[in-house]
Amino acid sequence: MCNPVSRHYVHLDAINPIDGKKFSVKVNRKRMQIVARRGKGHVYEMAYVLPEVLMKPKAIFEGLRIDEEEPKDDIIGWHCYVGKPSKAFRSNGQQMEAWPDQVYLVFVNEENVVYNWRWEKADSRDLDMPKEYDKRFRKRVL
Repeated sequence: MCNPVSRHYVHLDAINPIDGKKFSVKVNRKRMQIVARRGKGHVYEMAYVLPEVLMKPKAIFEGLRIDEEEPKDDIIGWHCYVGKPSKAFRSNGQQMEAWPDQVYLVFVNEENVVYNWRWEKADSRDLDMPKEYDKRFRKRVL
């Protein structure tokens, strides 16, 4: 019998922001299908870039304060993984060097569900961090 969670989610390994050990996060299959409709580049990004950032983050922040596309509350337990992936993908799926002035963000809620991911401009003071990271997040946990 199929595990009900497995039918709706894909499980990915990630670094646990609490203890630094490996644990599992979930990505909604329907969300993945919606993102995949945007093109091959987004499919490869989900397959390669997203898991890389979850396992090799430059930082993990907790508590989203200010973000145009995220909830406006200071939400404890919600995490943002920040990474500098080794590669990126063009819309046609062609692999390329990662964007030099950008970082990749992966947002995970308190139920360990990855609900959003994207490239963003890096902060001019620290190219491994997103722009204005010190104002956007409550605290850095890794």
